[in-house]
Amino acid sequence: MATNQKRHYFNELAPRWDGLPSPSDAADKVRHFVDRVARLGARRVLDVGGGTGILLPALLERRDPGAQLVELDLAESMLAESARKFSDRRVRRVCADARHLPLALGSFDLVLCFGVLPHLGDAAEALREFFQVLHVGGTLAVGHLMGSRELNAFHQSLGEPVAGDVLPPAVTLADVLHSLGASEIVAEESANWYFVRAEKKIP
Repeated sequence: MATNQKRHYFNELAPRWDGLPSPSDAADKVRHFVDRVARLGARRVLDVGGGTGILLPALLERRDPGAQLVELDLAESMLAESARKFSDRRVRRVCADARHLPLALGSFDLVLCFGVLPHLGDAAEALREFFQVLHVGGTLAVGHLMGSRELNAFHQSLGEPVAGDVLPPAVTLADVLHSLGASEIVAEESANWYFVRAEKKIP
């Protein structure tokens, strides 16, 4: 699907996004995801596909006053909803295509991609872009509220424009990260959980 069509789709969904059905334990899973990756010293954080700010409550609890959190999303209406709910001065919002990040190379300690990777097309291409803006020794993490098989079936059930948005199995994503030179790779997947974390290797 063309970028403009995807943007329109998510802009239309934005006002009711937070009210859409989700697993009853979604909030606990989001907090667990952040707990697993929000390490000390990660003051510059990029949340790719931040949407209406699903990660922000947990992230803001763990960041000091000097932290910088960049919420990036393709849909400006998603970012507007996020801004309406969270006015913290540590948060900066950027409307852009995650496949072509308008951000400085090596400028982040932590890059998060929660609930958005299938919508970005080629996973390897997207991860390569994320690694470009990640500092050497920094952490990249991908998460979802369900496993790849379950999520892909869900997207298919929704029809166009997301029917073809596919999440690779966690082990496959781990292999992609290894090919990009990542280290300390962790890959976990079950029907109700998807978590992949890696570090940008120090040369």
